[in-house]
Amino acid sequence: MFDINKVKTIVICLSIVLIILFAIMFFEFFALKSLGLQYDSIGSLVYFFVLYLLLEIPLTLILSAIPKVLKSVGLIQSSKGLLSFLLDTGLTFTLINSLDIFMTHIKIEWLGAIVFSIIAGFISWKLKEKDEEPPSIDSEEFKEIEKRFDFKK
Repeated sequence: MFDINKVKTIVICLSIVLIILFAIMFFEFFALKSLGLQYDSIGSLVYFFVLYLLLEIPLTLILSAIPKVLKSVGLIQSSKGLLSFLLDTGLTFTLINSLDIFMTHIKIEWLGAIVFSIIAGFISWKLKEKDEEPPSIDSEEFKEIEKRFDFKK
């Protein structure tokens, strides 16, 4: 029942994820601090970043799917263009300002939030350049994918 190898695997994977999240949080802290982040205590700062990461990760996954869907149905030319940049920038700005409003022990300058959001949006945009474009809805590749997931049988 209790397999030590499974526990080791889980602990190692969790440690890697936590190290990556800590590195991201560390970078974001210094960027926001240089752009006007003020906080009352270390606890409120940690709480801010934990909330920010817990909200950002699922929302980013949802928002990154929107340009891909629009590209698949042929409404936009590329899923890596301006819409993707605007969605990432808008999400970051909205999250930072929302947390700033609801957390009394954290204060972020409005201009700093805009600059940080643009920088984060640009980094995300550059990271997405190498992503594959989704197939168009009328392509053979899409029809093959549709056949694999056909549940009417």
